[in-house]
Amino acid sequence: MLDSTNRCPYCKGCLTDEQCMTCAHLSDCPVRFNQIFAPFCYANFMKELIQQYKFMKDVALAEVIARYMIWPQLTYDWIIPIPSSPSNDQARTFNPVKYVLTARGIAFQDILTMPNRHKQFDLTKKERFRISNEIHVSDGINLENKSILLVDDIYTTGKTAHNAAIKLFQSKVRKLDMLTFAR
Repeated sequence: MLDSTNRCPYCKGCLTDEQCMTCAHLSDCPVRFNQIFAPFCYANFMKELIQQYKFMKDVALAEVIARYMIWPQLTYDWIIPIPSSPSNDQARTFNPVKYVLTARGIAFQDILTMPNRHKQFDLTKKERFRISNEIHVSDGINLENKSILLVDDIYTTGKTAHNAAIKLFQSKVRKLDMLTFAR
């Protein structure tokens, strides 16, 4: 479980000198989530579990993550997974977030797309912050006045999540929360 001591109340990142460096890097982002839920710390066992799941392609772990994940007890109009690039999903043979949602029996709307790009795992934090917003909302989708839960596996810099948030707010969503498996 994520210990909230010395954690940013917004993004759940580690605080240094009472300032969250992740939020400082995102200070020019025009949107904010209503809430960010991050039940687990991306360290030790949880880091090993997610790495085994994503990078060693151990898809059976989707059931384990789904079972122990703490889900917000709120109602949303739509639950939307953060997309991976098609090349990452193809190399991995699955989409990690969608597999966990499916394993938990949670219906989701797959309306966000991302073109192929360099794997973020290989990038430094500075390089991640410089990535342009390449997330797109599918054409013909009406999100106006909807309450949305955006779901991702790991919240590292927050850049991908906030890029998706920008696109969703441009589509006039009413409320946007974020759930990440680990922070």
